[in-house]
Amino acid sequence: KKFSFTQVYGQTSTQEDVFRDTEALMTSVLDGFNVCIFAYGQSGTGKTFTMEGSEDLPGLIPRAMAKIFEVVGERTQNFSHECFLSMIEIYNETIKDLLADPKADNSKKKYDVMRDSLVGMYVKDLSSEPVHTASHCKTLVKQGNKNRAVGATNLNEQSSRSHMLVTLTVRTKNLHSDDLIVGKLSLCDLAGSERLSKSQTTGAALKETQMINKSLSALGTVIASLAANEKHVPFRDSKLTYLLQDSLGGNSKTLMFVNAGPSTHNYAETINSLNFASRAKNVSLGKATKNREAEGKDEKKASATMAAANRLGSTDGGDVTARSRQPQTPKTGGEVPQTPKTGGKEKKKIGPKKG
Repeated sequence: KKFSFTQVYGQTSTQEDVFRDTEALMTSVLDGFNVCIFAYGQSGTGKTFTMEGSEDLPGLIPRAMAKIFEVVGERTQNFSHECFLSMIEIYNETIKDLLADPKADNSKKKYDVMRDSLVGMYVKDLSSEPVHTASHCKTLVKQGNKNRAVGATNLNEQSSRSHMLVTLTVRTKNLHSDDLIVGKLSLCDLAGSERLSKSQTTGAALKETQMINKSLSALGTVIASLAANEKHVPFRDSKLTYLLQDSLGGNSKTLMFVNAGPSTHNYAETINSLNFASRAKNVSLGKATKNREAEGKDEKKASATMAAANRLGSTDGGDVTARSRQPQTPKTGGEVPQTPKTGGKEKKKIGPKKG
């Protein structure tokens, strides 16, 4: 069987290659668009490496933050910007605020997914940190990762057992016209998509895998429903799909990497990943539009909208297309999260329609 994708990255492709292909998409958040990029695939195929990378080979998240703040610095004569960072984990169908005060007892706090008319889906009462530099963003993401659920599986000794979503919300004001726009960049590292028999987990870890599979199965069902243009799309079947509702079927520019291991041992999982990417490629989101606030006439309303915008991970329109990649092997030392122990890896991605 042959598969066709927008882009395929081989073993010689670099982190720079991937960022170069996604740079314009991610910086469009400064123009009032919602953008979502997420990585899907079996544990150990390089999802976290793609999204976060290592100290020596940074991934999309640190590179995106660096570029966005570079552009912000270049636009100070014409625009003012307010940037806010939030970070959540979806673990066993429960949302956790990864940037919450560690001294506070938030273990029993329930976070609800809400909808705002301007920015779409968001998590109510989520911590939203004002950020002014890429290094501050890096520090916050590092802090959040320390609170993320990580555990060993048969496929990866340091497998992320949860979905992680980093959201940078940017409010931009035109200093000449007072026009206000809000953009949101959502970067999602999904938990591993392997079957129970592959992960060989038991007890609490088995429950984790079952819940992960439930949410990823819901994601697959949503993708299939969207690709088939069905009237009813079951976004509410999981916290993940409900939160990503705008990214998958709304006003959003959405890009998906599907990571696949090249080992023959993972053949069935690789085929499943490729089939998932093929379905995703057929999803059409339509053309994205900018999120405009009141044009300087209603600051109270604008501030209220900004408060809502600081909580989630939404995206802006485009077709779901696919790319694939075999990420490079690190040339220097240092730990690389979720990289396979054998061979390279492949990725696919769902990307926005140009124009």
